[in-house]
Amino acid sequence: MKELVELVTVQNAVPPEAVPDDLASHPVLRSQIRLPTPAIRTAFDILANTALQRAPGCCFHAFPRFGKTSAIEVLIEQLAQSFPEMPMYSINAVWHPRFSETIYMGELLSGCSHVMIATGKFEVRRTRLINYLWTQAKARSTDRIVMFIDEAQNWHEAELTMLRDVTNELAKHHGVQLIAVLFGAPELTTLRSTLIQSGRIDLIGRFMIQQYEFHGITRLDELVTIMGYYDNADISEYPAGSRRCYSEYLLPLAYGSGWRLQQEGPRLWDQFRKSAQGSGGLDDVGMLWVTDSIRQFFLDQIEFDHPGLTGTSNDWASAVLRSGFKDSLGVTYSA
Repeated sequence: MKELVELVTVQNAVPPEAVPDDLASHPVLRSQIRLPTPAIRTAFDILANTALQRAPGCCFHAFPRFGKTSAIEVLIEQLAQSFPEMPMYSINAVWHPRFSETIYMGELLSGCSHVMIATGKFEVRRTRLINYLWTQAKARSTDRIVMFIDEAQNWHEAELTMLRDVTNELAKHHGVQLIAVLFGAPELTTLRSTLIQSGRIDLIGRFMIQQYEFHGITRLDELVTIMGYYDNADISEYPAGSRRCYSEYLLPLAYGSGWRLQQEGPRLWDQFRKSAQGSGGLDDVGMLWVTDSIRQFFLDQIEFDHPGLTGTSNDWASAVLRSGFKDSLGVTYSA
């Protein structure tokens, strides 16, 4: 499921008509930013080693709104820089009340951007997928392909068994290693236990022998680093070629007088901490709660931009409240 949220659907956001036309399309206000978070950097190191070792796959799990889908997009971009010859695809694992091998193969073809996703029976689609992946690898003179599986908790034994068969076919007849990277909710740990209990060690060894937790922001210094990216045109330039960072574009007068979003980090972290006091304390904040709170702060401050602007505790309390972070505690996860 895409995590790109249109401005008009942002929870409790300022109405679009209250935002100047030249700001309404800004990535921050449209929730379209992609930043190298600590969790993404850790995942990149794991995946780079997985690719180098030609391991069959690995598995990441995280609570909702921890930025898994966004992370896949960033990881594909980063891995492409280190492994430019290696084809990479992102598959959205869809839950169906009843498993259909034909539909399943069509969804794999769709995720691999094949033009013929809805024609032919199961065996035809399966052959089409294997030939397509082989020709993509051959065209790039590589023997490795990475397939990201988003929302992987929606798959079960049948889907993983068929993916295993596809990887076996590619390896045996074409010498191509398909590396499957599963990203999903914590239910993936339950799936792993179920597969172990049912004796499907082949699937565990293939896809889930290495299972990692995909963290959010766990410390103040990590939050400060993330907020500093908004102040750095090398990471957050907008528009392209302007050499203006997100902070400068959204609050030019404050930025010009020396204000930086990074300075607001302790105030934001303090509000997350206060929100989590009744839920066992603050251990981990999902990245999307962070970006939602920062977006709310910018939306509130745009019309009041002035030299010397500094956020207050009340500003950040309001931003965190309207992000919905507190409402999620004890429901989607425990901080």
